[in-house]
Amino acid sequence: MPEAYLQAAFEIKASCDEISRRILRWHWDAKPGPHSFDSLLEHIARRQEESPTYYGHMPDVSRKTSWQQLDTTLCMRVLLDPESDAAQPLDLLGSTAHPGAARRACNAVRTARNEAAHASDRAAGGQAAILFDEAVECIEDAYAGTAFSEKELAKYYQLSRDYLRRCGVGGREPAPPPDQPPAPEDPAPEVRVYPTGEARQKAAAARQKGSRSAAGTPPRESAAPARSRAARKAAPARRSRTSREEEPGSRAAVVLALAALVIGLAVRAARMGVLPFL
Repeated sequence: MPEAYLQAAFEIKASCDEISRRILRWHWDAKPGPHSFDSLLEHIARRQEESPTYYGHMPDVSRKTSWQQLDTTLCMRVLLDPESDAAQPLDLLGSTAHPGAARRACNAVRTARNEAAHASDRAAGGQAAILFDEAVECIEDAYAGTAFSEKELAKYYQLSRDYLRRCGVGGREPAPPPDQPPAPEDPAPEVRVYPTGEARQKAAAARQKGSRSAAGTPPRESAAPARSRAARKAAPARRSRTSREEEPGSRAAVVLALAALVIGLAVRAARMGVLPFL
């Protein structure tokens, strides 16, 4: 059995061929004029005569009998034809609603198919898987709801994830399929809806009043230290006033005590005859 990446590269090439046929057939059916497969072969034969350089390196179409025999090289040669020298320009991509997106999608599919067709090692197989994943994203941008339904795009996204896994591609998260619901977001904050204008005015006034009171009142943490500092500053002043008020009374008491002591000593001395003049 071939290596997993070689088998994946072969399947990527086949998927690109399938996508290319689908895009070409959708554009061909949407254009004015005949829409048959034979009319496509006639268009290619006419363009080969008008632009042999552009159609020079292209698979032989003389033996093609159905759409399933067309590959990416032939489909993209028709789709990306500049038609600058055509007698009857058709411009399949330019006639669409989003020609730029359609051209990017076709180029992405062609690049992925070429990378897969020449893949010979694991690195080349991984690169082909990455390019195919990018091509599916471009196809969704250009052809979602037109050439491809959401179910078909989901199938190609699933194939893309499988190719990335089998080729051992790391560090790349494949894009989710279009039908996968997005990841749930954080719930929106609750919004109070007041039924009347009067209720809304009352609520606004209450909020405004609360904000003013909150702005005018200092925090408790800062008020308590302020009161403590004021109390500490006031305490020495009270003590000094108290001491100044009590100081004269204290001296008078001392003087009276000394006078009483002196008088008592004098009386005792007179009784003992020490002080005869008393």
